[in-house]
Amino acid sequence: MLNPHYSLLLLDLDGTVADTDRMLVESMHILYDKYRHGVYTPIEQIYYFSGPPIKETIEKEFPNCDTNAILEDFVKISWDLYPKTVTPYPHVIETLERIKNKGVKIAIVTSKAHASTEHCLKVIHLENIVDYFISIDDVKNPKPHAESIIKCMEHFHILDKKQVLYVGDNTSDYLSAKNANVDVALVKWGPRKIDTNNKPNYWLNNFLELEDIIDGTNL
Repeated sequence: MLNPHYSLLLLDLDGTVADTDRMLVESMHILYDKYRHGVYTPIEQIYYFSGPPIKETIEKEFPNCDTNAILEDFVKISWDLYPKTVTPYPHVIETLERIKNKGVKIAIVTSKAHASTEHCLKVIHLENIVDYFISIDDVKNPKPHAESIIKCMEHFHILDKKQVLYVGDNTSDYLSAKNANVDVALVKWGPRKIDTNNKPNYWLNNFLELEDIIDGTNL
């Protein structure tokens, strides 16, 4: 068996590992019905709410309302929708199982809240595959700051940044990796357009390609 080229794999959650788009759209529509009299933001724009902290999105979408109250509603609504609407992307589970069996540590770096992250990982059956996760509650400076990545490296006592690969789906993920000076892969699935100014080390067309990157066989 090849020695892995990377010893720590960091993954964004929404849009990278978990398909949460339907959950997000349905949750927002319920909130629009309750707080904006059914005036909906187009679905194509709602897709881009995946990634930034949800509190920031709620502040922008409901500027004249109580942000904390709507945030509480969002958490309750989305929590119930997770089991009905959220799935892992194709080949995520089997690929991560194989990568883990190579001795690679796997961690999630997300802008979701801690409880929602745990809930999501259980729904998509990754709670026993992922070794560690960093949520927005665990840092002072969320993505695109490097703090989340640095904390993961410290947790696993990894000093060499060349051993770390970060995988995400948007510019915030790309900048987080660049700010931490670690290699980055961006995924091409999902409905969101990727900024062509981003120049990652790797592009992923499907999750199966990640194993070759970890092994270094595509270098």
